[in-house]
Amino acid sequence: MGVPHLDSGPMRAEEFFAFTATRPDDEKWELIEGEPVLNASAGRLHQKIVGNIFFALTELSRRKDAAWEVIPGLGVRLSEISIPVPDLLIRPNDDLQGVECDDMIIAFEVLSPSTANKDLRWKRKAYATLPSLRQYVVIAQDALEVVSFDRANGFAERRFETAENELDLPVIGAGLRSREIYRGTGLA
Repeated sequence: MGVPHLDSGPMRAEEFFAFTATRPDDEKWELIEGEPVLNASAGRLHQKIVGNIFFALTELSRRKDAAWEVIPGLGVRLSEISIPVPDLLIRPNDDLQGVECDDMIIAFEVLSPSTANKDLRWKRKAYATLPSLRQYVVIAQDALEVVSFDRANGFAERRFETAENELDLPVIGAGLRSREIYRGTGLA
């Protein structure tokens, strides 16, 4: 059989998708600058916060018959070598097929100790390169703290640190109270 030849350059999108197709469904992989990255399993608080946001925004989209949809765990193609996977994203509501999109308008990340640096530094800058992105929201899971970076104000940081603060999501005509984001976590 011999030793297979491996390309020493960065992994590209098609190689990445071929690789992840062979992995178990419960593994969450991202392609970050040509390197496949396996994320640790999310804990209870992380999943509770993601679920709260998903439920609230899904209910809102159904009531409004919105032109947008909320999706967890979908890859976002930023380039041929970078396909990160936000915890939740909002994108136009159409008949998207496949495991990726390139038209995300809002990204949500719930910070974990193992991902906080990547989420606050690399992803914030990388997502800002996507022309469709209007807002990037990061949420702490160990404190009541939501931070929003909006294209409309040059991706400057806005912090929400009380249960009554409302995170505005102007591109979809909605808002989420911090109390709603943190429901059932003991933090609100």
